[in-house]
Amino acid sequence: MSHLDAALLFGSAGLTGALVGAVLPCATRLLAVPTGPSARTIGAAEDAPSGGRQRLATSPCVAVSDRVLGSVSLAVASIGIGLRLRSAELSGLATLAVWLVILYSGALLAAVDIAVRRLPTPVIAVAAAAVFVILAAEAAMTADGRRLVVAAAAGAALGGGYLLLALVGGSGMGLGDVRLAALLGTALGTLGWDAVLLGAVLPYLLAAPAALAHLASRAEGSMAFGPYLVAGALVALALIA
Repeated sequence: MSHLDAALLFGSAGLTGALVGAVLPCATRLLAVPTGPSARTIGAAEDAPSGGRQRLATSPCVAVSDRVLGSVSLAVASIGIGLRLRSAELSGLATLAVWLVILYSGALLAAVDIAVRRLPTPVIAVAAAAVFVILAAEAAMTADGRRLVVAAAAGAALGGGYLLLALVGGSGMGLGDVRLAALLGTALGTLGWDAVLLGAVLPYLLAAPAALAHLASRAEGSMAFGPYLVAGALVALALIA
């Protein structure tokens, strides 16, 4: 990759990350609508679902400082992923595009999960469609669908594993976690089965301290696991790519 190509690649990734990060806090606030009387939106008091939507519609979205922080954070993270996956080949560009989708959707899903303990299905569905389109386009342009098949198999394997956990009583897993695991498994499949295995194990290792603290404090309610799923996948990317 030439210096000009690298500058264009990293500049494009950073700019995309900055733009997405600028709207991410607002998107989080709009999606973090309570589903019950005890649920809370970010920075809002207790409201019923309809009341929550009215408040979000009439109140300022988020502070400028939050938008700046989101913009800078995702710009830096996007450039970091670009540096990790830098390649002028089509497969490398496709992998970068897949992981940028994971970064942006994962950041949004993690924020919403922390706020209201919910992983919005539409966000996961849109991200999954984008990943499929990217990998399908790569397969069509290279006349080689092996990476698409491996990625799909990895997504099915990781999603199936989490589905079994969700069916086990007391596991604390929800269907949102299952859908997110399948999405992340598909992305990890672009890096190989070692990355899939690492991405399956890391969330539990990362969540262990918080889970122990949660149990020790006897806090009510479930712990948001989505952020750890996303973090585990990104750490696996950093270690394997």
